[in-house]
Amino acid sequence: MQEIGILGAGLIGASWASFFAAQGLNVRIYDVNEEVKQQALGVAENNLQRLVKLELLSEEAKAVGLQNLQLVDSMQELLTDVEYVQESVIEDYEIKADVYRQFEQSAPETAILASSSSGLLMTRMQSVMQHPGRALIAHPFNPPHLIPLVELVPGEQTAPETVERVRDFFQQLGKYPVILNKEVPGHIANRLAAAIWRESLALLDEGVASVEDIDAALCQGPGLRWALMGQHLIYELGGGEGGYEKFFDTIGASFEAYWEDMQTWTRIPESAKAKAVAGTQKYLEQQGRAERAAWRDEKLARIQQILKEE
Repeated sequence: MQEIGILGAGLIGASWASFFAAQGLNVRIYDVNEEVKQQALGVAENNLQRLVKLELLSEEAKAVGLQNLQLVDSMQELLTDVEYVQESVIEDYEIKADVYRQFEQSAPETAILASSSSGLLMTRMQSVMQHPGRALIAHPFNPPHLIPLVELVPGEQTAPETVERVRDFFQQLGKYPVILNKEVPGHIANRLAAAIWRESLALLDEGVASVEDIDAALCQGPGLRWALMGQHLIYELGGGEGGYEKFFDTIGASFEAYWEDMQTWTRIPESAKAKAVAGTQKYLEQQGRAERAAWRDEKLARIQQILKEE
């Protein structure tokens, strides 16, 4: 697939455009908001330049990518002869329903529609389509042009060949696609993140530690291992010669005591929100948001370069 449509040009859409352009694909960008669309081009160009600086992209590939980025003025222009559309519009079923109807009216019959949705269900979104087999969720982790993960979530009517085709497509582009066998709100990564975030807020709200120290406890400990392997394999190794079964039988029982003591909120308390916002602002006094984001991108690039080593 060479002809890519970016529908919705906000933060995620612009990052997707950067990723596809960096791979040498032809990328058309459309957003109903003209200002957002124009800004997306600048963001994508800056991202490509940043990839060069991070030594993840050559100057030659950047030049090709810049030539391949194109702003279009209508859905019709976006969808003409398109092969793959990455939809990143507002998380609203009604808005997406209108988008999906327009896609079917104008896109080629072989084109694939992939949603960046972080939590909506594809089964419901594709219900408005006459040919729902070619629609699925392809949820990235932010920023998509740097982080390889993409979660592929088929709906009940998504054709298996669509999932296979998109998986192969992303693998060829250097992404790491994971496939969900069952739809759940938030998919995999955001559900795991939600559990950690809730406990991080609870620890802060209960005065256990500061924002900075709670974050440090994650990134200076578990986060280093998470860059290499997930929780199941970590505990397989943590069980020593006995492996995962030994871990369950020895250390696992202590986790039950943790779970009994943890919060089970389904609503964020205002007190936790206030403390988190204030604590993070104090944290950012050391380094501004833009500087911190640039620092993040540089470290992500270096980590990926290390992970690619045998």
